[in-house]
Amino acid sequence: MQYKVENNNNALWVKLAFRLFFRELKRGELTIISAAIALAVLTVFTLSSVTDRIGQSIDQKSNTFIAADRKLGSAHPLPNEYKEKSLEYSLNTADQLYFDTMLFANDDMQLSSVKAVSKEYPLRGKIIIKDTLSDQVPDYSVTTGPTPGNIWLSESVLYALGIEIGDSVELGAKNLIAEKVLVEEPDAPFNIFSASKRVLININDVAATKVIQPGSRVYYAMLFSGNEENIVSYYEWLKPKLSENQSWWGVKDRQSWLSGSVNRAEKFLLLAGLLGIMLAAVAIAVSAKRYCENQYDPVAMMKTLGGSRSSIRKIFMLHLSLVTFFAIIIGLIFGFALQLVAIDYLSENMDQALPKASIRPWFISIVTGATCALMFSLKPLLDLFDIPPLRVLRRNLGDSIAVSRIHLLVSAITIFALMLLFSGQWMTSTILFFSSAALVGILYGISRLLFKAGRGVGLSPGSSWSLAIASLQKRASANSVQLVSFALAIKLLLFLFVLKNDIINDWQSQLPVDAPNAFLVNVTEEQLDPIEFMLAKEGISTTGFYPTVRGRLNEINNELLARDYSEQDNEKKDEEAKAGIGRELNLTWLMDIPSQNEITQGQWFDKDVKGEASVEEGMAERLEIELGDIIGILIGSEKFNAKVTSFRKVNWSSLKPNFFVILSPDLLSHFPATYITALHVPKESKKSLNVLLKSYSTITMIDVDSFIKQVRSTVDQVSIAIGFVLIIVMFCGGLVLISQVQASLQERMQEVVILRTLGAKGRLIKLATLYEFFLLGLIAGLVAAIFSDIALLLVQQQLFELNGKLHPIIWLVGPAVGASFVSILGYFMIAKTLKKNTSDLLRVMS
Repeated sequence: MQYKVENNNNALWVKLAFRLFFRELKRGELTIISAAIALAVLTVFTLSSVTDRIGQSIDQKSNTFIAADRKLGSAHPLPNEYKEKSLEYSLNTADQLYFDTMLFANDDMQLSSVKAVSKEYPLRGKIIIKDTLSDQVPDYSVTTGPTPGNIWLSESVLYALGIEIGDSVELGAKNLIAEKVLVEEPDAPFNIFSASKRVLININDVAATKVIQPGSRVYYAMLFSGNEENIVSYYEWLKPKLSENQSWWGVKDRQSWLSGSVNRAEKFLLLAGLLGIMLAAVAIAVSAKRYCENQYDPVAMMKTLGGSRSSIRKIFMLHLSLVTFFAIIIGLIFGFALQLVAIDYLSENMDQALPKASIRPWFISIVTGATCALMFSLKPLLDLFDIPPLRVLRRNLGDSIAVSRIHLLVSAITIFALMLLFSGQWMTSTILFFSSAALVGILYGISRLLFKAGRGVGLSPGSSWSLAIASLQKRASANSVQLVSFALAIKLLLFLFVLKNDIINDWQSQLPVDAPNAFLVNVTEEQLDPIEFMLAKEGISTTGFYPTVRGRLNEINNELLARDYSEQDNEKKDEEAKAGIGRELNLTWLMDIPSQNEITQGQWFDKDVKGEASVEEGMAERLEIELGDIIGILIGSEKFNAKVTSFRKVNWSSLKPNFFVILSPDLLSHFPATYITALHVPKESKKSLNVLLKSYSTITMIDVDSFIKQVRSTVDQVSIAIGFVLIIVMFCGGLVLISQVQASLQERMQEVVILRTLGAKGRLIKLATLYEFFLLGLIAGLVAAIFSDIALLLVQQQLFELNGKLHPIIWLVGPAVGASFVSILGYFMIAKTLKKNTSDLLRVMS
């Protein structure tokens, strides 16, 4: 019998819960919180899906720069076991050999950099070739290299040898047919100092050339492509087997212009997603509180009619579950539609189809919506259940329920946890979270003081300004929360917009139209004057000639360094650690610090300086070099010492010669040196310059135009992606602001009714409303701009390795944009309400 009664009671409250749910759904009472949850899911899904697909696209695009997903390099032949094992992980592989040798044709010869490849090459990207040297013949792309017996030559090699397509070229003991003009390779060298005139042959022809003999300097490589999880699993098997002279890396692991650009782009997309999480959380938190406040009267009435606290709790928990469920579904549907529009736009403008998104955006979106709905609604719901029945008679009972500090702490932890879940990066999440938390705390305190001080302003009673300030003061608590929401949204939008411009400007400043696209190396001192004269005659400018001597950093404070030291840690790959110790360096001597270098510690050389050295700060950190240490240099059989007097920050992304160690002139000036320079060669001058350089057999011109072209293409696509993601975040930020204004519409309707009843004119009410939103936006924009700039300073320095700087202009733009945007948005949202007559307003409110 008791079981039957309990069943009847359960059926009764469930029936009542659904009846109230559909009733409130028709009245729009659930609109605020359901829209906020749907907005959160929409925002997170759109941003995470778009950034996920763009991130994959950037990875795929960048991987073409090494013609694979990963590359395994070695100074010795690689075991067949490596390739056989890769088949078990469903990986594709290709083989490569690199070596320098002389090419002969007719009576000419040319030192060239030969790359021998297997038929599978390239695994990523395409090779660009031409059928003749004529500029009238278009180039085209292919997905495989030359067949046995054929050789593909870069234009500079063809000009140097004085041959045409179809002629025979002698490479060692084998004659090969010059079949194609090699225009671009996907894995053109990143390191300009290791490049030379490029040649591509089939790896099966190497043995017949007999150029590789014991003691020959040959670089062996194996390329891998496939599923990222399989690659990671394969490396776990491979890592213990790697020897000291073998290295495993991807395009983002090595210090280069491209890797820096790709990493910055991915960090920006990550930040955009984090900002979307924060905007969504703010919308749900404020909306959940507002929804529960709107239910105070119905709960009081239910308790008056005999409803128990348990039944009321079940009813509203069921309401929250239903709202959350349907809001998540709606958010996913609209988010999916929005990301499809975004992907179509991006695919068209980036001129490539974006990869499919993983399941992660769906998971992140659902978890975000459900977690926010539960954590941000729990405390307001508990307050709702405690509303006394006497509120039916005394309407102010329950209005003074304080915000729980525990609830604020739990909410903050929830947001931070969601940010970590999305990003997986402590530093990024911490900087954004705590800068926003500081903004919230300070702005909330300032707003309460300002709004409470509104009574003493002393404006005339009939003034719109007086009415606006009085309205701000009357809703001090609610307006403080609203102000925080406005400021947080504006701060995040300013942050993202300025950061986007700084990143793009930094890229463009490093790759201007007249950026160096070629290097001259091995210029002797006797050739300096005629080469400079020749370049000036051709109208070609240089970055200046730098003297170079090959030498080895041999010891620090009389302690010998191991020459074969290297790191095989995939989490901290650093090519320069091996290059700075395991091989010889290009040393130079200068009296003036290069323009792309910055002294971080110590002092640059004085005019009368003797025996001093300046070391790149990364190398100094790896080798634990300190100011005042004595480093030993070995050049040939001659040894000498230098005192470290400064550390330099080197801009490795600049297309100019850079050096790990720069010595004072007294140490190196007596050594025979060759010179290197960077220069910008117009396309129409390349052929004539190659012909002119033919008479200087020792000089090599390294053409990096194809590399610059590929980098610019990647940067352009990344810029489009970043711009579109910014638009999405701004759109979502605008929706958050709308949700905040929407939450106060009911109360504003009541004020309009009261003011009209008291005889206030429509113009007075309209201006007062406009001024109120203007003040909210002005204060929010000012504080948001200041905190946004502080966060930008930290993020630029800590995450993007940019020169951190303040942006005073946004201290003016922030308040102006905030005041304009919030006042216009707020006014137009309630304009419809102001147009209604008093009877219509009363009917809507009933």
